[in-house]
Amino acid sequence: MQLNNQSTTAAEFVSCRLKAGVDREEFLRHVRASQSSLKQYPGYVSRELYHDAHQGTWFDLVRWADMKSAEQAAEKFMDDPRAAGLIGCLDPAGLAMHHYDWREELGAVSARNPIDTASGCVEILQYRLLAGAGLPQYEDVLREMSGTLRTHAGFIRREVYYSAKTGQWLETIFYRDRASADAMFGEIKDAPCMKACMEMLDEPTLTMTFAVPVALGGEVVSGPAWSGLAQGS
Repeated sequence: MQLNNQSTTAAEFVSCRLKAGVDREEFLRHVRASQSSLKQYPGYVSRELYHDAHQGTWFDLVRWADMKSAEQAAEKFMDDPRAAGLIGCLDPAGLAMHHYDWREELGAVSARNPIDTASGCVEILQYRLLAGAGLPQYEDVLREMSGTLRTHAGFIRREVYYSAKTGQWLETIFYRDRASADAMFGEIKDAPCMKACMEMLDEPTLTMTFAVPVALGGEVVSGPAWSGLAQGS
């Protein structure tokens, strides 16, 4: 699959909280200013922003053509004048950044909804596997899970990322709304693929968050940026 005719193989995923006294609109203004820099970095493909209002956490996912571009951009960004305002909004104690390889062959897009269907809910999963869990076997489980997700009425797309360096996985699963996400879980919680998945996970490392994709002004940073992504799994 391709996004806007440019291949994506890597992603930077940042989770953060805002400093006391920084409001949403101030933060989004600085995100928008930093976007002009990111677009000029070699290898930039796309960016999506999500917010979990319940926990007060923001998630910034930037896709890159390759890992070298992602890592070089991270270094430049810290010293970029147009990023200074954004960095100044963040609480260092609530900041985490990870780089992943995009395992697109393990993800899925809906068999029923167009890829640019508006998403009102994104489920974010981060975890590691148990020591000794076989990677090929787990990948087979992920493929089976993706096949199940594709047929659900409220499902839009699922992306899977993995870091061989840290052994950490990242999944982002997009639904029409939270009700669709809850309905999906109710349907698959006892499915063989779900049970097989849970048997291989190191559960203490698992975090699950439900967030909302955020649009910035006239530019939608989430959802429709994927309109160039081919249909299929």
